[in-house]
Amino acid sequence: MQRVLVTGGCGFGGSHLVARLVRDGARVTALDLVDYTAAQRARFPELGDAGVHRGDVRDLDGLTALLRARQCDTVFHLAAQPLVPLSIERPFETLDVNARGTYAVLEACRLVGIEALVVASSGAYYGTTTTDQPVPETAAPLPSANLYASSKAAADLAAQGYAHTFGMPVGVCRFMNTYGPGDANFSRLVPRCLELLASGAPLDLGDRDDGTTRLDFLHVGDMTEAYLRVAHHVAEKGGRDAVFNIGTGHATATADVAGTLSVMFDGGTRRPLFRGEPRKTPAVKYLEVAKARDLLGWESSTGLEAGLAELVRELHARSAG
Repeated sequence: MQRVLVTGGCGFGGSHLVARLVRDGARVTALDLVDYTAAQRARFPELGDAGVHRGDVRDLDGLTALLRARQCDTVFHLAAQPLVPLSIERPFETLDVNARGTYAVLEACRLVGIEALVVASSGAYYGTTTTDQPVPETAAPLPSANLYASSKAAADLAAQGYAHTFGMPVGVCRFMNTYGPGDANFSRLVPRCLELLASGAPLDLGDRDDGTTRLDFLHVGDMTEAYLRVAHHVAEKGGRDAVFNIGTGHATATADVAGTLSVMFDGGTRRPLFRGEPRKTPAVKYLEVAKARDLLGWESSTGLEAGLAELVRELHARSAG
């Protein structure tokens, strides 16, 4: 990983990954429609050593030219429309960016030839699940309540198809509910809770959930390490069967996450308000992660309580400053 392209490199996960790659000595280019924010640059001074190329991930000719001009040997494809509510408002745009954008990245990498391509997929690939069992990589996609899941499944399957058809070194990471410092997508549970606590507003989490949903919450630092492990794996072993669940292997109720953040914030025992239709059978999704442990030597190292406590401390530090 000497010359690296990170699509979506100016986003939440992308900025963490770019900073890590720069620290590790790689020459990094971030492809994005936007630049880094002042907050991101303050958090990661290393971002100043990464080039930002303004461009659309769906532009096959532009991608191909960029890969050749920068002589990239490794690509991390993170660019996406990541928000479930927006996928319902703008389904075609979501499918276009997440599916066709991935097809363009795959084809550009095939035309140019690269040592490793890592595609960011999602646990949404598996659709809506309710059984209290970890989901293995061999599970088939299931129906979901939104187009985000469909778009990620399409991208995921295309990546596997390129690996098998062309023998490309393509790895797929299926992540679950990543959280951590710098996440400004306030439709997500953790940053939304922090925003409400900081403002003194009621802990109203809206109508997307009833609080009983149990999910796998992964710290962004663990996600970053997984990207690197998968890239090394496919560069050495190739892309066949290089699909990895990346999670903690544990599920936590959304109401418990919100309640924990409330207590950590000021000792208060606020009752989080979830106004979603009560479910007879709670939705449960957490990932079987033995494959990542056995083949990559990867395991999550940041427990949920420790990760949430880190965010609360940072919130108080900003307020004090």
